Amino acid sequence: MTARTSRLALALAVLATGVLTAPAMAQRTIGVAAHYTGYSFDEGLGAEAAQLLLYPVALRLPLGDKLRLDVSSAWAQGKVERDGVQFTLQGVTDTRVKLSYNATPWALVSVGATLPSGDATNDAEEAVVTSVLATDLLGFREATLGSGPALTTSVATATRIGAWGVGLAGAYSVRGEFEPSADADLTYRPGNETRIRVGLDRNIGTNTFTAGATFRTYTADQARGRNLFQAGNRFRVDATYAFRAGAGVWTIYAADVIRENGDLTLDIVDAVGSVVGDTTIVTAKQNLAVAGFVGSVGLGGGFVFRPHVDFRYQKRTEPDGADRGSGWLVAAGGDLPLRVFGAYDFFPKARILVGSIKDVNGVGVRLLGAELSGTVRWSF
Repeated sequence: MTARTSRLALALAVLATGVLTAPAMAQRTIGVAAHYTGYSFDEGLGAEAAQLLLYPVALRLPLGDKLRLDVSSAWAQGKVERDGVQFTLQGVTDTRVKLSYNATPWALVSVGATLPSGDATNDAEEAVVTSVLATDLLGFREATLGSGPALTTSVATATRIGAWGVGLAGAYSVRGEFEPSADADLTYRPGNETRIRVGLDRNIGTNTFTAGATFRTYTADQARGRNLFQAGNRFRVDATYAFRAGAGVWTIYAADVIRENGDLTLDIVDAVGSVVGDTTIVTAKQNLAVAGFVGSVGLGGGFVFRPHVDFRYQKRTEPDGADRGSGWLVAAGGDLPLRVFGAYDFFPKARILVGSIKDVNGVGVRLLGAELSGTVRWSF
């Protein structure tokens, strides 16, 4: 097995587990960025505009030849305009800490923790913002400031079967309690998550084909010690093909994420406000498909423009067969990698987003958005 093939398989296997797969580096790396994503909507979706401004920071610190520490957090500000009123959610997000260990050249073990540095308790106005930011089709990077403590363990390995590199990874996340509402006395505990991924890769001449499949399942979310929501299983399949064209590398990619129906338990309240029972309703099934490409175009003078275009299609099926919330989105633009002050890598990026989402009546509502970002990375 070649080192290139094995490491690609390992990277594919652990991609969906949240494990950083590159071998431990001697250099320390710090990254800071500013990301803006904003949309305006035509009438019908219950909001006229939504935006998220995010300032993430990340640190990678090698602790010897086989051990590495990664720490990341961010400051976020989300805004939603509804009926001429602006709702805001802002503050520090949760902090993620991860310790990764290369147990063998082709096996990686990691332990990660989510530290609740972000405020997970939202008032009614903040809940308006989180409900919009959580829309999968829109692709916001953060939906909430916090979601309670969590601990994740994962392991990944890779081998060769014939001409193929094969990777296998598994992860298990344990979630802790938090209070999601400032307006109600409610203790909420998200269900634990189990994640399994299989990855494949193969060199085709100087080109590379990769593919993978991920399965995620959850225990029931609980509120006040009672089962509240059983999330449906999630399945993801994805593939990429990287090839050289001109002086650069181009990558074509596609992925499909299927989320099965879930079960939501609601209290039945009588006329005086007493809980007299409960009922269970089935939540929507969702399928989100993404396809696109990233390329490299020489501009002369050592400058390179990297175009990035993708298409997203979301099919959301309610238990009654309606497809409220279904839609599509096209994003087009790119970035321009630069070296500044001789030691810092700077990646300015801009994209335009155009699409449509179906309202409660199944009628498509147009949306127009923009994505702007700048990332600075420094290794020392």
